[in-house]
Amino acid sequence: MDKPQAHWQDSFHQWARHLASDVDDAFDAGLRKLRKRYGKPGTPQLYPYVGHATRQSIHLSGRVLRNPPLDPDFRNDRWWDNMLDAVRRFASDEVPGVIVRASVGDQDARATSDREGYFHLEVPRVGESAGPIPYWSSAVLRIEGSGNSDVVSPVVCPFLAVPPSARFAVVSDVDDTILHTGATSLMTMAKLTFFGNARTRAPLDGVAEFYQRLQADGELDGRESGDDGLDNDPVNPIFYVSSSPWNLHDLLSDFLELNSIPAGPLLLRDLGIDRDKFIKSGHDQKKVKALRLMHDYPDLPFILIGDSGQEDARLYAEIAAEHPKRIAAILIRDVDPETISHHDQKMDAYVRQCDELGVPMYLIKDSIDAARRLIDQGLMSKQSLSRIEVATARDRQRSSMPFQP
Repeated sequence: MDKPQAHWQDSFHQWARHLASDVDDAFDAGLRKLRKRYGKPGTPQLYPYVGHATRQSIHLSGRVLRNPPLDPDFRNDRWWDNMLDAVRRFASDEVPGVIVRASVGDQDARATSDREGYFHLEVPRVGESAGPIPYWSSAVLRIEGSGNSDVVSPVVCPFLAVPPSARFAVVSDVDDTILHTGATSLMTMAKLTFFGNARTRAPLDGVAEFYQRLQADGELDGRESGDDGLDNDPVNPIFYVSSSPWNLHDLLSDFLELNSIPAGPLLLRDLGIDRDKFIKSGHDQKKVKALRLMHDYPDLPFILIGDSGQEDARLYAEIAAEHPKRIAAILIRDVDPETISHHDQKMDAYVRQCDELGVPMYLIKDSIDAARRLIDQGLMSKQSLSRIEVATARDRQRSSMPFQP
């Protein structure tokens, strides 16, 4: 493609993005005027995401919506209820221009929701919050400057603080890495998204036990004797990155909780046609988020976990090339372990590339294989393996049984 043609295409795409953004803004503004005229403007509500704390500040985010996600009834909801919930998620009624205040101890911060209702806050860690804080803490979020007495506020926003005892941080993909999504099949993924809920989504075998061991640095008191209680405090932080849009945050958060997979900040993809969001699509945004976390925690090595079905291996190899000393290991779950496919051929090149950098990258079959690789690298205790083997076998037996709603 010659330069004039490439320049013309770039100009056309930029014009199309701007036009789509302007049309979307006009539509949203018109809808808000109609609601106000007919006395049904709706109640702005805060929907917070899980945040994280660094040495300097506490990062919090969320959306202001008139129709935040509803609490699902996992046992009684049918496919049509799930479909209505999915439509509600993607037909989000965002509220721009709302001032949100966050309070942590004696410190405050304010931000204004953007055109898609998103807000991002950084509360400085000075005063009471400058010292040690628990692995899980919470901020209080409020809507300010509104004369509407119907505004629902305040809400609690949880955030993660990395303890000094942490040995590493984990960045994990979600789709086909911890749960079955069929990301390589558009029809399968659409079916799961629009007709299922957090309870009908299936975790990959042994994932809960494997991630619990990662978070607890291999030590879970009482588990060896058969006790299901988790007595240890979390040690190593786990961050989840995904190409799924923020609209699915509640579904993914519920999925983690229902399946006893350790909670952590979910870093998803902006979905919108604003001028500053339109190009934030595809898988490369996962690399941006991982690099941002590495910047936030400069003293921690990172374990990167993904799958071979999309672009995780390429993105993680690029991160390793830029920061080889910061990557302790890369685990890529094989989406088709029973066959040799084009995914495996691409993986070979990335494995060799990382090997030249001194960064171990492994194509893994399951949670047991992943645990063995990390044990070899000194990143997981040998005692963890037997528990992960038992959990994986149990999950395989369960997954072979028909689902009972």
